Amino acid sequence: AGVGAAPPSACASICAGLGGAPWTGGLSVGSTNTFATVLLQATAVSAVVRTTTIYADYPVLSIAFALRDADGRPRVLRPDQLQVTGLSTAGTPNCAVTSIDATTGVGFCDVVVAAAEFAATADRTATLSVRYGGSVTATAAVTATLVQAVPPVALPPGSVGLLVSLPTSPRLLGETFSIAAFGSSGGRKLAFFQLTISFNSTVLTYAGDGQVTSSLYTLNLGVTAAGSPSQMAFLSVIGTSIDSSVPGIVGDSIALLVAKFTVAAGAPAGAVASAFTATIVSFTDVSNTNFVQVQPGSFADARGSVQAAGQVTVWTADAVGLLAYASNAEVFNVRPINGASATSTVSVRAVRRSQCTTTGGCQVASDSAGNIATSCAASGATGVGSLSGCTFTVGAATSAGTRAVSITPGFNALSAEPVTVRVWHPLSVTIAAASTTLSRVAGARTSTCQNIYQTTPLAVTATFGGASLTSVTVDVTCIATISSSDPSIVSVAGALATGVSSGTAQITAGSEAAVSVTVSAAPVTPVCVSAALVHGSAVFSPPSVANQAQSTTGAVSVAARYAKNAEVSLSSEGSGGSIVAFAWLSDGSYLELSPSLGLKVVPSVSFASVLNASTLVPSYSNYYRAFVMNNANNVASQCALEAQWVDACSNTLLASGPIAANVQLPLATGASVSISSSTACGTGAICSITRVGDPAVQIGRLTSTQLVVTVTFPIQGPVVFTNDPRTVYTVVSGADLIAVSSTGLVTALSGTATGAAVVNVTFPSYSRAASVWASITIRVDQVTGITWRATPLPVYSGSSGVSTSTLRKIHCTSAYQRASIVATVSLSDSTTSDVSSNNFLTATSATTAVVPTPTRSSQFVLQGSSAGSSVVTVSFGSGITSSAAISVTDTSAVVTGLTWATSFWQATSPANTFAKPLGSPQTVAVTATFNDGTQFPDAVSTVPWAPVAGYLNFASDDLETITISTSGVATILANSYRDPVSLTVSALSCQSSAPVSRATTVFANLEPAVGDIDLGNRYGLPFSADNVTPPTVGQTIAVPMRLNFGIGAYFMFTSFSLFYPSAWLKLQGITYNLPAAYTGGNTEWCNNRTIG
Repeated sequence: AGVGAAPPSACASICAGLGGAPWTGGLSVGSTNTFATVLLQATAVSAVVRTTTIYADYPVLSIAFALRDADGRPRVLRPDQLQVTGLSTAGTPNCAVTSIDATTGVGFCDVVVAAAEFAATADRTATLSVRYGGSVTATAAVTATLVQAVPPVALPPGSVGLLVSLPTSPRLLGETFSIAAFGSSGGRKLAFFQLTISFNSTVLTYAGDGQVTSSLYTLNLGVTAAGSPSQMAFLSVIGTSIDSSVPGIVGDSIALLVAKFTVAAGAPAGAVASAFTATIVSFTDVSNTNFVQVQPGSFADARGSVQAAGQVTVWTADAVGLLAYASNAEVFNVRPINGASATSTVSVRAVRRSQCTTTGGCQVASDSAGNIATSCAASGATGVGSLSGCTFTVGAATSAGTRAVSITPGFNALSAEPVTVRVWHPLSVTIAAASTTLSRVAGARTSTCQNIYQTTPLAVTATFGGASLTSVTVDVTCIATISSSDPSIVSVAGALATGVSSGTAQITAGSEAAVSVTVSAAPVTPVCVSAALVHGSAVFSPPSVANQAQSTTGAVSVAARYAKNAEVSLSSEGSGGSIVAFAWLSDGSYLELSPSLGLKVVPSVSFASVLNASTLVPSYSNYYRAFVMNNANNVASQCALEAQWVDACSNTLLASGPIAANVQLPLATGASVSISSSTACGTGAICSITRVGDPAVQIGRLTSTQLVVTVTFPIQGPVVFTNDPRTVYTVVSGADLIAVSSTGLVTALSGTATGAAVVNVTFPSYSRAASVWASITIRVDQVTGITWRATPLPVYSGSSGVSTSTLRKIHCTSAYQRASIVATVSLSDSTTSDVSSNNFLTATSATTAVVPTPTRSSQFVLQGSSAGSSVVTVSFGSGITSSAAISVTDTSAVVTGLTWATSFWQATSPANTFAKPLGSPQTVAVTATFNDGTQFPDAVSTVPWAPVAGYLNFASDDLETITISTSGVATILANSYRDPVSLTVSALSCQSSAPVSRATTVFANLEPAVGDIDLGNRYGLPFSADNVTPPTVGQTIAVPMRLNFGIGAYFMFTSFSLFYPSAWLKLQGITYNLPAAYTGGNTEWCNNRTIG
């Protein structure tokens, strides 16, 4: 800590300790009460204009500023308003006060200059005003150059050409900007264009394809890097009209595109006359006629007329001014007090040239911060301090103070406004002792048999001042270096002097102040001891003595003054506090006691079983701590404990005194018992556990559970008593079911009995809770039986509700049906649990006619292997079994219904289409229904043990278009041009009943392979107006053309020829439908430059 070190708005807290513990009561001094130093209004402002030159397309005046209060401090109260006057603004002349840095006082003020101000080039002055309420407290003037706006440039009306619009103001290194290209079509409908824009790659970099946009045309881009020795790179652009219904655009200024470029980091400063050139490769109208081919483009830039090449001016973000602030605007010379030097460092912020399109939208987001000054000069510092670099130091060379040392920082050729530092010099320093005579305490010795002497607190004050300063006197005890001229007579620790032996010693503070303290051989004698048990809510009365307290530790001297006759009320077991004690001496003074000085604390007879004060707690500064013991009785007494001061060398009692305490433990109001969340044993109101080894363990039943017991008291609230030795657990019913440990662990006992047991929780030996109790019911349950049934496989809608006991042959095959075992166990608490997929489940068959087989999901499947019958037994642990007969018959389950699963096809209205590349296979899906009510939802793919070829037949009526194999795999070979293909599935004729069949119609429509072009509709018939009906004579149909250029491929250009029989077909026109981005895949488009 240091004098004057806290800046404005700094926060701190005042803390008090009593008995070595934080103290929050009594004297209304809180351990967390905070205060803050006051921020003052800004009375001075330094300003530097960032936008030294302002253009119409970058019309923002941006001012960097630094605020200071009347004492030169940068931490100021935030202004109510910052206002710019002297220039017309577009919108508010006020700027945001939120930009002000709370530590440095530096901020930015941006306002938009009105368009009328750019009528002519001129230097203009603006004033920045700082306002609080309606008052202006500080102003600063800045000057900026406003450049006359460049008039708009356009191509002659009716001409054909390209005009590229460039920025009319300079651009900074690293700045990204936009250029706009406009086309003039000379009255033609511009449907397609191709152009190149070249740019100087040493000055500019291309911002990327994603930064080139157009609202009227779909763009296709390509970039060619600059070759050696050329510095020009090329951006190639192809554009196709987006609106296919109005494919061409007519105009003298058609917005073709907007592209972004960035000024290269190493670009040279100044005007680059040929930063851009442009060429029209071709302009094409809606009739596919090129009405412009290879024509140079023109530019509009800062020169104000049509140019053959585009000019860009590059600026560097040079420093245009400095703002400075001091780390400490006020410095106190404390060297005479503690030998330390004090400093203040002046930091500089370089304000750099910028341009801004909007307020807050400046191209240089922040200026260089920190101490960048290369030099500083000081005036008024003679005899006050020394300057090294930009750090001002007061100390050894300081002999006076002053109101203002002026420090001027510089950077390159720039200098900032001077920063003032106020220096306070100690005009006088004094040290005082509360008592200048210290005596030996008769009979009092330490454990090493050293005499104990009185102590006295010390206080150091200093008066600071200087030239033009009003002197102030402050307490500097906390920072002073205090020492004794003879530690063998008087020792000093912090701000406390203690007698050691007879004699006189000089107590000095730094190099400026001293006081004599004498240690007398004449002893003082102990009179009595006053002590108190202290905790956070204690209230103290001051002792009725006029003498200043003397303390062994200054931190607890407050306790020695105010702890007399305090009585603490304790209301719970384990509560307590610290023991604060002091001895009254024969000269009227008192001495704070501690165990190291011979303090002992013992309980009175009536409190021997109430308070425990036998343990010292080092974390509380070696104070005694007293706690309420378990089973303590309610006692209120002025003599609960006794503080004894003994000669630590001989253990002779010197003096003693009572310690008041009031132990009032209220009666419990209730108790509760519950199940620990870590051993939850059921979701119902009653917990259920099971025995070790019971099958119920396999379904998650626990064999034990932990109880949680709480007792509620009026002040404390609920207190956990689970492991308290006074808690008694009693099984009042069901003693043959469970056992409970002394810590509340409930365990199921061995045996066969099941049912509910009741546990009571009481506290018979605890008088405060003897009348409260709690009860809980715990069940012990076990698995009592198992049932099972067989359900058809594969699963279909409703099959879970179907039970079967017979496995039949499947239609014409030798394969038998299969079924799943669904098993359920019952428990003694009337609950059930599905164990069909439980690993503990087993299944066996008495004969080989039925084979139970576990699946990957652990569920058993019954497989028929031959005609006959078998008893299948399902078990879940020892003795938990259930058996049932399963028959296997050669009588077939006959197919009675077939359904095509249409989700297999490209089901896009209005046609059901098989759309894949040439030769692609696809497995069909067919649902088969049998005469016993069972189903195969996908007979082709989900019944591997009964191949579909054994009982179903597939056929196609157009094998040149779609073939289908006996296993249900269809393959596309050609397009359907007139009619769809009929695919038929039929049950084989191996049964006496008439076989069933089902047909579906499917259009075959080939998809293009990678690198292939496809003509016609994508779904239904390729050449059809409605995708379903073949074209008729005289009918006009659209014929889409699609190119598959692959996933992830980058498409640039292609060329193709389309041949058609001119005797049968007539071309009516071409519509372009290029997508916005060529990212790969099957994209529908058409872009013909030549029809042949």
